[in-house]
Amino acid sequence: MKKILLIDDEHSLVRTLELYFQGKGYHVLAAFDAREGLSLWREHDPDLVLLDVQMPGMDGTQALSVAKEENLSGDVIMITAFQDMEATLAAIQRGATDYLYKPLDLDTLDLLLEKILIRRSEREKLERLSHVISESFKPNQIIGKSTATLGVLKDIARVAPTPVTVLIEGETGTGKELVARTIHQQSAPDEPFVAINCAAIVGNLLESELFGHERGAFTGAVQRKLGKLEIAGSGTVFLDEIGELPLEVQAKFLRVLQEKQFQRVGGLKDISFKARLLVASNRNLESMVLTGSFREDLYFRLKVFVIHTPTLRERPEDIIPLAEHFISRLNRELKRNVTRIPMEYIKTLKAYDWPGNVRELENLLGRAIILSRGEVLELDECWFQRTEVCSASVSLEEQGELKSLTSLEKEHILRVLNHTGGNFGEACKILGITRPTLRKKINDYGLREFIGDS
Repeated sequence: MKKILLIDDEHSLVRTLELYFQGKGYHVLAAFDAREGLSLWREHDPDLVLLDVQMPGMDGTQALSVAKEENLSGDVIMITAFQDMEATLAAIQRGATDYLYKPLDLDTLDLLLEKILIRRSEREKLERLSHVISESFKPNQIIGKSTATLGVLKDIARVAPTPVTVLIEGETGTGKELVARTIHQQSAPDEPFVAINCAAIVGNLLESELFGHERGAFTGAVQRKLGKLEIAGSGTVFLDEIGELPLEVQAKFLRVLQEKQFQRVGGLKDISFKARLLVASNRNLESMVLTGSFREDLYFRLKVFVIHTPTLRERPEDIIPLAEHFISRLNRELKRNVTRIPMEYIKTLKAYDWPGNVRELENLLGRAIILSRGEVLELDECWFQRTEVCSASVSLEEQGELKSLTSLEKEHILRVLNHTGGNFGEACKILGITRPTLRKKINDYGLREFIGDS
């Protein structure tokens, strides 16, 4: 008979779970504080432990640390009523198998326990051989308690202590740089974090930006310049939009990864590359390899450990916690006091599919707070991009106008550019494309005369 240990100061929850699991044939042990729970843990050697985080006296994270120091066996599931990302990361670092939020969903808990028990015999030996990371994670801004968000946090906790290259994949606006910065904070917080957006730098300047150059290396190189790879030292280099890296630069960067050294443009001296490499892409690099626009050997060098940043559509339960976080921060920055979101707006926020993901949510809330006149958040339905596009489509249908995709794309790009006042950065965010792509489309459609030079 499998043994489950419940450690939680909420008596009613413990008694409910006790009856539930007894009815399913488990031998259940119960404790209402961490010290009592540790005593039962040592004495009965449970297969599974459900451990509450917030308890008076010794909390669950401290109890978990003690259990791991004493090599107490059993898979641990942390449970809490509070959203605390630091505690989540710390618990996973200390060896927790998973993390659940109250109120507990018994079906989800059942599936999780079944999966853990099936794998327990193989994992038990591996866990005893695993290194238990003791460092605490610093506060961060990864917000959410969804399964998808928790999966990202677990990946960060696993890969951060290692020096391996990480490929962060996800749509624009899903927080890929935030993931990179969080990994850096856990691996080399006192060293430089150097971020480079490969799509924002013209191809012939990107090589100099990465590797640096010597004086006289090319026209305009009036003095030596250190590249970002050199500036990073023993810290972290984050290459965003790696798919935009030109093929000739890809070849040179592959050499850096293979030989752990590089030369400045126009230089002869080899410089050691000591930094950790994190890269991100909103494009499918594997597809780019098949089309020949991305080197296969570089792709496999980068794809050591992959983290997928979920879209906001994949984690709708995080929309309101994210909104609360952004509103709180924006209140401080904009000196406002918005404290309430009408229920009708909550429904609207949850129903929208957020093509711009978290970044779009943040931008929309910023606009709303600026225009809100009191403590209640004010939104305008027409701000939601998908609503605007659908309205335009209905209007065209009603008018009987049928246009080519090229014409519609040209009109939409022009509408977005007019909306942003010709701001390329904001336009790229809304359109979900890079600056080089936007410039090409502007030239192809002859739009520059309408927006001027940006």
